[in-house]
Amino acid sequence: MNSKTIRLIPLALLTILLIGCGTAVTPTPVPTQPPLVITVIVTATPLPPTATSAAPTVTLMPTLPLTATVSVATPTQAVAKAATATRPAATRTPTRAAASPTATALPIKFGAPTVNRPIWTETRKDEAKFPSGAIIFEWKSVGGLSGDECYLLRVTTEAVNPGPGIGTKSDYWVVACGDQTPAGSPVRFTLESPNRPGNLPNYNSILLDTNEMWANWTVTVVKNLGECEPDYKYHCKTAPISPPGQGRFLFKGG
Repeated sequence: MNSKTIRLIPLALLTILLIGCGTAVTPTPVPTQPPLVITVIVTATPLPPTATSAAPTVTLMPTLPLTATVSVATPTQAVAKAATATRPAATRTPTRAAASPTATALPIKFGAPTVNRPIWTETRKDEAKFPSGAIIFEWKSVGGLSGDECYLLRVTTEAVNPGPGIGTKSDYWVVACGDQTPAGSPVRFTLESPNRPGNLPNYNSILLDTNEMWANWTVTVVKNLGECEPDYKYHCKTAPISPPGQGRFLFKGG
């Protein structure tokens, strides 16, 4: 190496040293970055299909026509029920009252029986005496009767001279059931005096508190429906099968 080159080396090193110490290198500022703005765009994205349970299938039942019957209680029925609930039980009175003998209507089978004048125990034919004598009622047969066919004799009395407390009385007797008397021949039934001992039918139930009364009587052919009074076989439930035959006589005390 020549001497010139050697002298240049120290000079170059000095120059580099001076430059490094005397001149500060000013750093170049990093430009400020604008704030980052994130824009989110929401779009209607259909959800992924999910497994859903199938809705139950409803099977409709066939509609049937319905007929509804509605019973509406009338006020009268309600009152009657209330009265029945509060009414004390009925008791049988010692005095026997004549119950209605007729019930269900049946076809008419016979003509009206022809009634004759009652046959008295006395000689007179136009009146009967009480309480001494019996009354024998007589009428003409309508022909042979079946076993449950009978005659129903009804007697109703009324005062000849009505007064205070004197009304009417009525009683009936179911007699001659299954009678086989030929048509037109007499059939008889006797009501005894209440003074006669024994359990025979008598006319005490039709006597009024007067000495003179009219006795209206009828005879009807009936069908005996049974239900007779246990202590009095002449009172039974019946249904008429003929029109009534009618009569009338004077009933006098003496």
